[in-house]
Amino acid sequence: MYLQRHAKAVLLTLTVMYVVLLKAGGSNVSVAFHVPHDGAVAVAFVAQHSWAIRWGSFCEFVSAIPLGIFMALSVGLLRSSGARSGGEQIAALGGIAAPMMLVGSALATWSLTRPGVAAATGAVVALQSLGFDGGGPGFAVFLGLFVAGVSVAAGKLLPRWLMGLGIVVAAAGVLSALTLMNFTAGYFIPVARFLSIVWMVGFALKLPAAVPLSEDRRAALAGEPGY
Repeated sequence: MYLQRHAKAVLLTLTVMYVVLLKAGGSNVSVAFHVPHDGAVAVAFVAQHSWAIRWGSFCEFVSAIPLGIFMALSVGLLRSSGARSGGEQIAALGGIAAPMMLVGSALATWSLTRPGVAAATGAVVALQSLGFDGGGPGFAVFLGLFVAGVSVAAGKLLPRWLMGLGIVVAAAGVLSALTLMNFTAGYFIPVARFLSIVWMVGFALKLPAAVPLSEDRRAALAGEPGY
């Protein structure tokens, strides 16, 4: 029951952790996308910038942990309040897939620093592509699905402006999938990423101090000590 009673503080703390990790690794992980494609030059570049690439990849990898917990807790709160709509299922899908996309992106960029990888023909291009695909449109699409699902399912618990912001984030996230057709659509990716942080902060602050439990949940907890 601790998370139920202190959900606002926990969600806000997880959001801060997620943002700090993104900030700490953001400029460093981008170094991985500047690795030259020529074998000998790539090896020298990676050797010179290996720490930055590893640190950026590490921060991106670890940022998936507070984000994933934030998403899992949010879905759990929806279920506890009796939100059994399709929105809750969509939020659960996005909450599982989005962190996994971050993890995949981080592992791809980190792999550039492994011995012999940068010298392998085509390896740099492939890993750079996987790193961008996972942390770019792949992450943004499922992040948008999560925000949309929560915004719809928790409509009665949130102010309308926050629901509206959630729909904007969801639209930007889903539209970022068009990056696979036209690279110009990649501009939707940072929109979804940064507006989602505003939404997460708003969700943590505007969530009711005590999320009402559904009747089924109340009955299940009635016999537990301390309830």
